[in-house]
Amino acid sequence: MPQQPQQQSLPHSGMPSAAVPTQGAPIHAPAIAAPMVERDKEGGEKALPRIAIHAFCERTETAATIQSTTQDWRMGRTNLKVYMGGLPAAIEYYKSEGTPSLIIFESRIRGQELFAQLEQLASVCDADTKVVMIGAVNDIKLYRDLMDQGLSEYLVPPFHPLTLIRSIADLYTDPEKPFVGKVIAFFGAKGGAGSSTIAHNIAWGMATKMLQETALVDMDSSWGTTGLDFNYDSSQGLEEALADPERLDETLLDRIMIRHTEKLSILPAAASLGSTAPTSPASYEALVNGMRGLSPMTLLDMPHVWSKWSKQILESADEIVITATPDLANLRNAKNLIEYLKTARPNDPDPLLILNKTGVPKTAEIPVKEFAAAVGISPALVLAYEPVIYTEASNDGKMLSDLKTAAAAFEGIMYLAQRLRTGEFPAPITKKKGLKIGKSKSGKKEKKSGGLLAGLRKRK
Repeated sequence: MPQQPQQQSLPHSGMPSAAVPTQGAPIHAPAIAAPMVERDKEGGEKALPRIAIHAFCERTETAATIQSTTQDWRMGRTNLKVYMGGLPAAIEYYKSEGTPSLIIFESRIRGQELFAQLEQLASVCDADTKVVMIGAVNDIKLYRDLMDQGLSEYLVPPFHPLTLIRSIADLYTDPEKPFVGKVIAFFGAKGGAGSSTIAHNIAWGMATKMLQETALVDMDSSWGTTGLDFNYDSSQGLEEALADPERLDETLLDRIMIRHTEKLSILPAAASLGSTAPTSPASYEALVNGMRGLSPMTLLDMPHVWSKWSKQILESADEIVITATPDLANLRNAKNLIEYLKTARPNDPDPLLILNKTGVPKTAEIPVKEFAAAVGISPALVLAYEPVIYTEASNDGKMLSDLKTAAAAFEGIMYLAQRLRTGEFPAPITKKKGLKIGKSKSGKKEKKSGGLLAGLRKRK
């Protein structure tokens, strides 16, 4: 049997974080973000199906790149084996072994010798086996000749692991359902951080201001507030969707979802304690995959629970938004979340961080810069503590855009909505009347000394 190479580590390829907010920046205004790396893939992505993949490489660098794809959540169901020896080793191997769903081989030869070896490979392969070649040159004529011979794809190294994963995903896309919508998961670092309120207002802003077809799904069957915030009481949407995942499809989802506006659909939760929510990750995965086929933009309002299903949804979301408040418990939880997600999603952008409820009177809070330094990423958005506007909106079933006093907060939320919709931040919000300033009442810079706890400050 051909020898299997050792796996090699690869550098992290996530998006760069936004810059740390400076003293005196508007509380509602996000920090000036560094240019985002544009993602090649439009829309959303799903995990690959359960397939067996064999790769036969000539170079250890190629073998290491292919092996590293197993660290990606998209490859979670696949069974990948990497061997050395290239095309000749593949031909010899399949003379006595069955062929998998997909064969990847590396070859630097060209011309008649290459096509002669391809004929030998075809003679020992099953008819439905897909074949991807990793070649040495970017030659359009060679590419066309290979496609004429029945190959599925041709790649030239060096390439990023995600390039290979997406190439494989394209081979297994259902031609009748090629559309895959984007999924954004909103998760609070701690209960009461404000993640649900922000998710609801971003969904509303996308649908009404950006005219983006948007779906909002309340994933909290026991305590969800989507129904309250949009004035729908005792709706059984989530519970009905999770009841029978085997029959859940786009048609059923479209029937049980509430069309709140022309561009916004809602799947609320009953928020009842009468029954226990399903805990099977398969139920929630079926729901999310159904939403990907139904809506181009789905926002998941996640509960503050850590379980197999919630971990799976966070790992496989296209974007993750973490909301935290500037206290020690939130800092610890946010740091743990961010570190876990960076490891579990090596080929995806870092989570976006919202620092909420800043500037609470007569309380100690962690300064924005120190919070950012501790968790490893800078906040994409910093929101002030303004309980009056949020309480009024919640009690009356309104969005922040319905309140004149919440105009600045909603502007900040739309800033983040633009990033989530397009992948890029708009021009930063400038200081203007109605925005609170991130400095003490005296206007002077406060002295800091010691470590993190020494940096806590008391607002009077």
